[in-house]
Amino acid sequence: MNFKPGDKVKFLNTSGGGIVTKILSTTMVNVAIEEGFEVPTLATELLKIDESSAGARLFNQEFNVNPNLIKAEEEEMEDDGKSTLLKSYGSSNQVAGIYLAFIPHDQRWLLTGDIDVCIINHSEFHTLFNFTLMDDDGKCHGMDYDVLEPESKKVITTIEREDLESWSAGNVQVLFHAELKDRLLTPMNADFKIKPSRFYKEENYIASSFLQEKALVLTLGKLTEIPANQSRFSKIQYKDIPDIQQKKAKQVKPESILDAHQLNASTAEIDLHIGELVEDYYLLDNAEMLKIQLDYFTKCLASAFINKTHKLIFIHGVGNGVLKNEMIKILKTYENLHYFDTSMAKYGVGATEVFINQNI
Repeated sequence: MNFKPGDKVKFLNTSGGGIVTKILSTTMVNVAIEEGFEVPTLATELLKIDESSAGARLFNQEFNVNPNLIKAEEEEMEDDGKSTLLKSYGSSNQVAGIYLAFIPHDQRWLLTGDIDVCIINHSEFHTLFNFTLMDDDGKCHGMDYDVLEPESKKVITTIEREDLESWSAGNVQVLFHAELKDRLLTPMNADFKIKPSRFYKEENYIASSFLQEKALVLTLGKLTEIPANQSRFSKIQYKDIPDIQQKKAKQVKPESILDAHQLNASTAEIDLHIGELVEDYYLLDNAEMLKIQLDYFTKCLASAFINKTHKLIFIHGVGNGVLKNEMIKILKTYENLHYFDTSMAKYGVGATEVFINQNI
């Protein structure tokens, strides 16, 4: 049975009941009880009391629950269908732009349960968006349009897992408005198409600086890539700029620990000297420093496999050889890589090269 916040329910396996305050997943809800707190409960263990039903009235009962719990949920329900302001979580490193996010309701089991489809305006502009889905026959289905305030998001709809494929292709158009700016932005016109298989891989659901929940996020347009409008009023004239920016959405990928160490697309150089990894390292003993260095080493190795980096250069120094020996022990546990000392001409004897065979 489907429940919604505000439903009066009774427990099937124990006495009493309460009021549903929140839908946690497709199988579990929060129930406010008379003792003054909320209890996560399986939907299969609840009986909905429908006061309009003659049969259900036999089970009707008044529950003296905390009104603040219900009021908080009612206020949340009033926001449904409206844009809500974004909050900053962690470092604000996400590039300003327009994003499309698929957010699972159940953050513990990302591959199950319902999903919220959200438009995110991570910018300082007011935006007017038009959201359209494309079916297999090439027909356009207008799903929603609205105004988003700066740094806000809107839930377009909530869909079930079996409906994901019908939401995997479409188009988002955006107009940008600001009361006072030194430039006009051209309208954005972004197509998106997602392989349905992406929805069933946990690694595709990532956290970001503007979402608390993990989500599959598509970049519809970055502000840095949206050209200014060519206007006869502009101080600067822009040549060969299309009236509408046409582009394809790209999936947002999680940041890699190797990003700061990339020499090129396939090679990264990592300095494992403790002074490069932590501040105030002089407060640490030798064992603590070694642990930090080895942890960073293993994280870089793992990231190389995920991001298909073929060559890693680890600068570990000479010292007493403890760090290098511990690194070799870890490298020997892998079958699909090779390692050896780097060129003495460039690194001396204090560095090790690791080559990863990504085809195995």
